[in-house]
Amino acid sequence: MNAVAYPKGTVKALSRSLRMHYGDKERQAAMDRLHGAFLTPGDLVFDIGAHVGDRISSFRRLGARVVALEPQPGPARIIRLIHRRDPRVTLIEAACGDHEGSIALRIDSANPAVSSASAAFIGAATDAEGRA
Repeated sequence: MNAVAYPKGTVKALSRSLRMHYGDKERQAAMDRLHGAFLTPGDLVFDIGAHVGDRISSFRRLGARVVALEPQPGPARIIRLIHRRDPRVTLIEAACGDHEGSIALRIDSANPAVSSASAAFIGAATDAEGRA
């Protein structure tokens, strides 16, 4: 396996995301209750910007099939590790938009959840209260 070099701070931020999204059983139960109000087993769900896949996990606990888009390599790798053996999860490592093509993704290594292809969004989020 090849080692992947991530920007400084990315691994720490992803570790924090994993703890926050997977380490709180009450949060997971609340998410399942919310999604359960809209989903039935066998439904097809799209998770756009799946980050570390906690919603994928909720959708799967409820029996849904999932197509997830995640353009960032670090979070996509985490999703592959967690859901790689689940044939009802399809991961597409890409961004989505209103036309085909390529776009530069601005990854905030301190907080990958606010990464975006929009320079304006990143600029607005940089000094936002509660960003961390």
